Amino acid sequence: MDKRAKMKRIVLGVIATVAVGMVGAFAIVANQPGASNESAQSLSQVIESGETWDVAFAAWSGKPAPNFTVTDTDGAEHRLSDYRGRNVLVVFWATWCPACNVEIPHLIELRKQFDENDLAILAVSNETAEHLKQFVAAKGINYSVVPLGDSSLPEPYADVRSIPTSFFIDKQGNIKLAAVGLVSLEDSRAILKSER
Repeated sequence: MDKRAKMKRIVLGVIATVAVGMVGAFAIVANQPGASNESAQSLSQVIESGETWDVAFAAWSGKPAPNFTVTDTDGAEHRLSDYRGRNVLVVFWATWCPACNVEIPHLIELRKQFDENDLAILAVSNETAEHLKQFVAAKGINYSVVPLGDSSLPEPYADVRSIPTSFFIDKQGNIKLAAVGLVSLEDSRAILKSER
């Protein structure tokens, strides 16, 4: 490798590290006690205030979430339609994704704040079950992690091209919002509590 290519790799590495650090710092500041006014926000207000994510799959907003069945790293089967009556958060992610790794503590805390009868969290990755199982144990992840494997998902999930991408599905089984990018704990709570 010549010096110029090596220098380029070093510069890109430094830029990526700084960017991840800035996102992490923002996430910490945004989740300080007293930083939330989520109870008074409508969904459109939450969308307008989102700084680290954008709306995705807007055409699916308000429509029934297509059903799918997947198996998590513990061997438990999850059928989306079985979660009717609960909010569901389906997150597409990967262990190698910096923004996804920043989002993990937010999801862990979200799992702690919402009873499992109120919220199901399914984190879907195309990585192997064994790799994910080790990662889950190392990070102390307390929500369901799903290796996609050879499973195929219906649209719009099959059309996810960027990660993290999150689908917030309401208690009636409709897609409330899809977001691409890092959704903070504060924003996730606000989305879950907001009305259309």
